[in-house]
Amino acid sequence: MSTQVEDPVTRRGKDGAWVRRVRRGMLRISGWRVAPLVLLAIVLAFASPLSADRDEGRKSFTTFTQNAYVGASLERVMLVDPNDFPGLIKAVTTTYYELLASQPDLRMNGIADRIAARIPDVVALQEMYLVRKQSPGDLVFGGTEPATEVVVDFLKSLMDGLAARGLHYRVAAMTTELDVEMPMFNATFDGFDDARVTDRDIILVRTDLPHDQFRVSNPRGGHFETHLTLPNGLDVWQGWCSVDVFVRGERFRFINTHLHDEAIPEIQYAQALELMAKHGPADTHLPVMMVGDFNADPLGRNLTWTYPSLIAGGFDDAWSALYPNRPGLTWGHDAYLADPSLAFVWRIDLVLLKGQLFIPKRMMTIDTPLGGPTYPFWPSDHAGVWAKFELR
Repeated sequence: MSTQVEDPVTRRGKDGAWVRRVRRGMLRISGWRVAPLVLLAIVLAFASPLSADRDEGRKSFTTFTQNAYVGASLERVMLVDPNDFPGLIKAVTTTYYELLASQPDLRMNGIADRIAARIPDVVALQEMYLVRKQSPGDLVFGGTEPATEVVVDFLKSLMDGLAARGLHYRVAAMTTELDVEMPMFNATFDGFDDARVTDRDIILVRTDLPHDQFRVSNPRGGHFETHLTLPNGLDVWQGWCSVDVFVRGERFRFINTHLHDEAIPEIQYAQALELMAKHGPADTHLPVMMVGDFNADPLGRNLTWTYPSLIAGGFDDAWSALYPNRPGLTWGHDAYLADPSLAFVWRIDLVLLKGQLFIPKRMMTIDTPLGGPTYPFWPSDHAGVWAKFELR
């Protein structure tokens, strides 16, 4: 991979726009006589999947966060003049087929591989899109019937991929963010369909761990009050979801979030403050682990100032604690996932900690390619971030 890094000020933004555009007894076995309690201990030691360091008798927890990436530039739709109806139809059509061309099912299998490589206890996911259509559509004729025909479901594809690999996860919490339906040309360009995209943040938890040693409760979720409203009246929501985690007697809150992108840092900063505000998701007596796509680079290379506010709010950055001299970059593949040589430029997928419970032990960014000869080369424009912690 090339080591050349572009100037982050003029580099194209995550959604395809320029950065400076407008504002997670005894038994006998094979001749051996074994006491039942001894046998039970042996079985538990080797068969229990709980992620503890048994050789050291310590409690541990693992997590993985991944932005799945929609696979297309939604901004070309969002920035169309609301009075330019032909322009809107063209932008929606282009974006819809660009999204399909990114092969979401293949990409979700790539993310399943990333998860299978480490089998984390809890997975945080952002941009887990559901794409639906209505054919023929009714929006151009003033209709209001919502599109229900599923074209692509990132979550189903991922869950099918995990099951095929013998992994056992369930959805523990989910928040719907953007949910918008717009008209487009049909496949033969002689009529109109309606395309609907729904963005979701999701927390997955393992179901093959002993309930008395690992479980979650209190699923919650919500939107940030501070959000972008487009000139056409469309609200672009971001949000968070959370669960309270129990691991071998220890409890903490796990939050998955996706903040606004770098284009409007004022919105991103306000959303971070909402996370930490009174009655916000991080307002709890429990220790907190907050992960996700914060769109905030710790060194301010994408011209945001959110990261210092999170640190000032009492959070520690797990990566910085472990690897203060490693960049840990997590974002920068091109919008089409078609350039295998493009280097990452920012670290925006973070694992933040509050409280004395967590001791970071190991982390890694996972940017395994799909391995095919042609586009798309990557499951996402983001690396995944895996982390392991000892619990005091």
